[in-house]
Amino acid sequence: MEVRSFGLLGPLDVVLDGHHVHVPSGKRRVILAALLLRPGQVVGVDELVELTGGSRNALQTAVGRLREDLGRPELVQTRPGGYLLDVRPDEVDVHRFGLLEPREALKLWRGRPFADIGSDALERDHVPALTEQYLATLEARIDQDLKHGRHEQLVPELRTLTGQHPARERLWAQLIVALHRCDRQTEALRAYDDIRTRLTEELGLDPGRDLQQAHQQVLTADNRPRARNDLPGDIPDFAGRADDLDEILAAVPSGCVAITAIDGMAGIGKTTLAVRAAHRLAPKFPDAQLFVDLHSYTEGAEPRTPSDALLALLTALGVPAQDIPDGLDARAARWRAEMAHRKALVVLDNAGSAAQVRPLLPGTGLVLVTSRRRLVDLDAAYPVSLDVLSEEDSLNLLARIVGQKADLDAAREIVRLCGYLPLAVRIVGARWRTRPAWSAQDLVRRLTQQRLIELKAGERSVAGAFALSYQQLTADQQRLFRRLGLHTGEDWDVHLAAAVAGTTRAEAERLLDELLDVHLVQQQENGRYRFHDLLADHAKASVEPDEKDEAVVRILDHYLHGAATSAQRIAPGRPEIHSTVTYEQIDPPVFATPVEALAWQEAERRNLRAAVYLAAYEGHYRYAWQLPHHFAHFLLLRGSGRERVEVQSVALAAAHHLGDLQARAEALRGLGSAYLGQENYEKAAEHLHEALDLMRQIGDVRGEASTLGLLGMVAREQREFDKAMEHYQRGLVLMRQVGAPTGEADALEHIGILHAERGEYDEALTHLEHALPLLQSRGDVRAYAGVLHDLAYAHFGMFNDKESRSCAERSLAAYRESGDRRGESIAVAEFAYWRYETGDFAAVREMVREVRRLCRAYMNLPDDHAVLAAMEEIRDHIGQVAMLVALSLAAQVDGRLTEAIGHTQRCLAVVSSTSRWWSRYKVLGQLSTLHLALGDRETAVRYGEEAVAAAEDLRQPRARAVAKRILATATAPAAPAS
Repeated sequence: MEVRSFGLLGPLDVVLDGHHVHVPSGKRRVILAALLLRPGQVVGVDELVELTGGSRNALQTAVGRLREDLGRPELVQTRPGGYLLDVRPDEVDVHRFGLLEPREALKLWRGRPFADIGSDALERDHVPALTEQYLATLEARIDQDLKHGRHEQLVPELRTLTGQHPARERLWAQLIVALHRCDRQTEALRAYDDIRTRLTEELGLDPGRDLQQAHQQVLTADNRPRARNDLPGDIPDFAGRADDLDEILAAVPSGCVAITAIDGMAGIGKTTLAVRAAHRLAPKFPDAQLFVDLHSYTEGAEPRTPSDALLALLTALGVPAQDIPDGLDARAARWRAEMAHRKALVVLDNAGSAAQVRPLLPGTGLVLVTSRRRLVDLDAAYPVSLDVLSEEDSLNLLARIVGQKADLDAAREIVRLCGYLPLAVRIVGARWRTRPAWSAQDLVRRLTQQRLIELKAGERSVAGAFALSYQQLTADQQRLFRRLGLHTGEDWDVHLAAAVAGTTRAEAERLLDELLDVHLVQQQENGRYRFHDLLADHAKASVEPDEKDEAVVRILDHYLHGAATSAQRIAPGRPEIHSTVTYEQIDPPVFATPVEALAWQEAERRNLRAAVYLAAYEGHYRYAWQLPHHFAHFLLLRGSGRERVEVQSVALAAAHHLGDLQARAEALRGLGSAYLGQENYEKAAEHLHEALDLMRQIGDVRGEASTLGLLGMVAREQREFDKAMEHYQRGLVLMRQVGAPTGEADALEHIGILHAERGEYDEALTHLEHALPLLQSRGDVRAYAGVLHDLAYAHFGMFNDKESRSCAERSLAAYRESGDRRGESIAVAEFAYWRYETGDFAAVREMVREVRRLCRAYMNLPDDHAVLAAMEEIRDHIGQVAMLVALSLAAQVDGRLTEAIGHTQRCLAVVSSTSRWWSRYKVLGQLSTLHLALGDRETAVRYGEEAVAAAEDLRQPRARAVAKRILATATAPAAPAS
C-alpha cells in the first residue's frame, strides 16, 4: 500500500511512497499549500493567481513544475476553472489533526504552520485558527493528564505555557488546579491573583467560570479530581467497526442531549463498541463518564428499574443519599439538574426498552445506549444497528487473541463457523489459546460437529446469550422462532412463516417484525427473512420434541402447495399429480400471472431444493418425489440440467421407499428428462424406457404419451429421425385419445420442428399452426411463444422473411408475457442471427444488446463473463450458445473482429462438444466471414468448406444457400487495388 502524507503544521513536509519529496520554495509551495487546504476539491485559477502574485501563464508553468517535483503528475489534476489535488483529507495533517485524540493530534504539530510556504495571505487566513485549535487540543490533553493524576509533571509545563499565553484563562485554571493538587496552595492562590489582576487591569474583565471553579477548589481544600469515570476498561484486542465507531464519534451534542442507540443481536459487540467510543470521547466530556448496566439481558438478574438506575447515577455524581428524592419523577428532575452544567457522557448498557431509558436521559451531554432491541420509539436517538464483522475483521480479531496459529484458509473456515459473531470468535480464540495441542483442523472439526456446545468458555456462552433473548419473547414469538429453525433453506417469506405458525399472513408479519426488532431474525431485502447461522442452530435446538414433526410437515406443505399452484400457472395443462397437503394454509401465496408464478419459483428456488432434501431426510417420501415434479419445469426453463438430475434422483429414491408404482413412473420420467437436458442420452433412454413400461403397466395413457415424446427427443438429438417421428406420432395419437390439448400441442410441435429440420416445410407449418389454437385455448403463453418461435424458424428456412419476422415479433411478445427471460434471450439471439444474415446490422446491434441484458437478468449476475461461467457450471449449453452468438455479433458489427473470432471459437467448441448440430454451419460460416475480413483467406476458405459440409447434412435449402454464399465469397478473387 502506498504511504502518503502531507504536512503544513510546521515546515512543509511531503512523503510519497515512504520517501520525503522536496518542493522548492516559491510559487510551487504556495500552490501545493493552497491545494492541500482543500484536498479533493477544485481551487480556482483566479484564487491561485492572486496567491502566487503572477499570471495565468506563470501559474500553468508552476503547476507543471510542481507535478515534476512530486513525481506523480496525476496527483495535480486540471479541472474546469482550476486545479484539484487528488489526495484524501486524512493524508493532510491540518485535516487529520481534528480527528485524532489530543495526545496523538499534538504529535502532528511541528512548529508554526506554513513556516516555509512564503505566503502572507495563507498565514493571515489560516494560522490564527490553527493556533487556536492547537491550544484547545493542548488544554484537552492537559485535562486528561490532570484526570489521571499527573499534576506534578504538569506544573513546569503550565508555568511555561501561561508565560507564552498570559491571557489564556483555561491554562491558568489548569495551573492553579495542578499546584493545588501538589499541596502548593499558596502558589495556587498567587497564580489566581496574578491572572485576576491582569484580566481586571489590562482587559477590564472578571475571571471566567474555569478560573472561579479552580479558585473555589483551593478555598474549599478539595484537591481531588472533579471528574467521575465509571467506564469499564477498553479492550486491547478491539477489531473492526471503524465505520460504526466513526458514526458514534460524529454524534456529539451541540447544546442539547445527543442520544446514540446501538442495537444488535446477542454477542455482536454492542457494549465493547460503546465503551471504546466512550473512551475516545471522554476528553470532550471531562466532568463525568458514567456507566450503568440496566441488566435487561443479564442471567440471574432482574432488569434495573429507572428509579434504581437514577439512584446509582446520582450517587456517582456525589449527591448525598439523604438529598436524593424517592419518587421517579423527582429523581429524574434532580438528575437533569445535576447534569445541566456538566460536560458529561453516560453509557446506558443492556437496555430492554425505550421506557426503561427515557427517565435516565439528561438535558445535555451525550448518552450511549446499547440494546438487543431496536429502540425505534426513543426520541432523538441516533441509531447504529450492528451487523456481524467482515471476514477480514473477524480474522484480525482471532489473530489478536491467539496470534498466527493457523494458515489463512483454516482461519477463514474457523471464523465462518463462528458466523463472524464477535462473541463466538472471542470464545473460540480464548479456548484455542489455552489448548496449544489443538490444531486448526481440530478446531474446525469440533465446530462442525457441535458448534453451539463448543462456543462456550467459562461463564461466556453463545447459546446462553441467545437463550436470554429467547426468554424475553412471548409464547407466540417463541413458537415461530423455534419452528423456523427447522427450515433448511437460506431465507423465507411471510407466507412460510404463516404456514409454520398456522396463522394469517398479517399475524405472521407482525411476529416477524417483532423478532426483527430484537435481532432474532434478519431482513436483507424487503419481504425476505433469514437467521444468522448460529441463531438458526439455536432455534433448531430449541424445538420441542412433540412439535417437530408437525412443523416440518407444515414447511413441506407450504412448498408443495406453492410449487404445484405456480407450476400450473407457468404451464397450464401440464399433467397434474394428486398432491394433497396435511395442513391447509390460511393465507397461501396466490399467482395471478405466469410472471408472478415464475418469480415465486425463482425466489424460492433454493428453498424448494432444500425442502426436497428435508423431506427425504425426515422420511416424508411423498413430498420428496412430488416437489421435484412440480418445479422441474422451472429448472428446465432456467437451463439448470445438473440441479434437475440431483432433485429427480432424490425423487426416484423416495418413490422406491414408498413402493408406489405411479410415483416411481413419474420420477423415472422426470429423471430421464433431466438426463436428456444434460445430453446423457444413454441414461435418459434407460430411465425413460423403464418409465414407459411402468406407465403401460398401470394404465397411465397420458404418462405413456409424454414419455414417448421424450424418447422422440432423445432419438432426434441422436439424429435418428425416423425413430423420433415414430415416437412423436404414437404420442400424438395417445394425447388425442385421452383429450389432452396441451399434450397434443406438444406432440404437434415436435413433429413440426422435425419436419422443418428435414426441409419439409409445408408439413412443418401445418403441424405447428394446428398447435397454436390448442395452446391459446389453455392459456399456455410460454408454450405458445415456443411454437411461434418454431414457425418463425420454418418460414425463415423457406425464405419467407416477412412471415418469419412477424412470427418472431409475436413470439417475443409472448415470451415477455410469460416472464421466461431465458427463452426470450435464446429467441432474440437466433432472430439476431437471421437479421445478420439479411444485412440488417442496425437491428442486430440492438438485439444482441437485449440478449446480454436478458441473460444477466435471469442469471442475476452483473457481467457477461460471470453469466458464461455460471452457464458452464450448470451445463446450460443452449444459453451459452445464445450468449456467445450475441457477444460475437456485437463485436463483429462494431468492428472488433479479433474479439468476435474469440467468442465464435468458444461457441464452436460448445456446439462441437454437445448435440447442437443444427447450429454448426452458422458458427463455421461466421468464422469464415471473420477471418476473411481480417485478410486470412486460407482460413476463411477452410471454415467455409466446413460450413458447406455441415449445411449439406441438414437438408435445409436456406442453410445450404447461406453456407455456399459464404464459401463463394471466401474463394472469390480479391478486388484489384485502386
